[in-house]
Amino acid sequence: MQGTPFRFEGPVPPELLIDRENELSTLAKRAGDRVGVRLIAPRRFGKTSLLIAHAAQLQTVGWRTVHVDLSRVTDMTDVARRLAEAYGALDDRWVRSHLAGLLARLGLSVGTAGASVTLGPRPAMPDPEAAETVIYRLLDLPQVIWEREQTPTLVVFDEFQDLLVARPDLDGLLRSRIQYHGDAAAYVYAGSEPSMMRELFDSRERPLFGQADPLTIGRLPIEAVLTELESRFRGEELDPGGALAELVVVADGHPQRVMLLSYLLAEQLEEGRDGTPETAGRVVDLALERTQAAHQALWSQLSRSEKVVLAGIADGVAPASRALAREHHLSRQTLYEAAERLVDQGHLTRDEAGVRVVDPLLLEWLRRR
Repeated sequence: MQGTPFRFEGPVPPELLIDRENELSTLAKRAGDRVGVRLIAPRRFGKTSLLIAHAAQLQTVGWRTVHVDLSRVTDMTDVARRLAEAYGALDDRWVRSHLAGLLARLGLSVGTAGASVTLGPRPAMPDPEAAETVIYRLLDLPQVIWEREQTPTLVVFDEFQDLLVARPDLDGLLRSRIQYHGDAAAYVYAGSEPSMMRELFDSRERPLFGQADPLTIGRLPIEAVLTELESRFRGEELDPGGALAELVVVADGHPQRVMLLSYLLAEQLEEGRDGTPETAGRVVDLALERTQAAHQALWSQLSRSEKVVLAGIADGVAPASRALAREHHLSRQTLYEAAERLVDQGHLTRDEAGVRVVDPLLLEWLRRR
């Protein structure tokens, strides 16, 4: 295998997933039953990596798969371009013969061989009519393939909640097409903003109400992480010593942070340092240097009450405690609402242990502020 076994930037290949067997089994069962799934987890928590592994699993039994990234989509033209880039890989000949003219109006071109829908510069003037037609036709492509060759398609909509930025009723347009697909396709709607995903699937007024089973990705279990990472360090002929266990505890089951800290530890070991607690501390310092700008950017955009809640949790204080409210001259209701917003935005999570900061490096940054 090329590259590092501690990949922390972007999705990881299926063979590098840690302890997601139950989630993959559930996804496979739902796909086989053609039951939609809504997958919710904070950003950088391994959603895309899990879905890539799910797609690879289905490909081995003859499924086609398509992954539509809707992150930060802006308008109808943008949605059409994202769909064309993803769906074009399913059947570029059909796309070329049925949509080439419309795609050209959206700044897209279709090659003459292979899956080659190419993004060009956005057109100077939006063409919403062409964009809507492209969206309708592409959404029906899994049904076209099923009718022609009886091959099912997995369709993943990643960062699905961003779809409504382009147009508030796009979930209705989507529902109007896929409701007729039956055995032709299975759908996964992945999102990182719990409040928006609840609005889409739990509100009776929304077209997708009750249309997908919820699946939440949790933190990785520490024992499984430690066992797997020890094996990877041995494969690199590196001895992480006690530093690895300390860093796994710091990472607190956060998939991306586990890998970042492991990567930085491997660098320190390669430079000749031993796997000591001092090395673990150095690794945390290096990780905070890497992530400080992101933490500061988040902090600067928070309201005063949200800052009070985050800082209080970092100090071990409940977010709506009387002491915290009294110290900062804020009502407990104000603090409670601030905590709810932070949960909805994916910065805090509620579990059996209470309210926790999702990102352990943000937690450490807050403690050192």
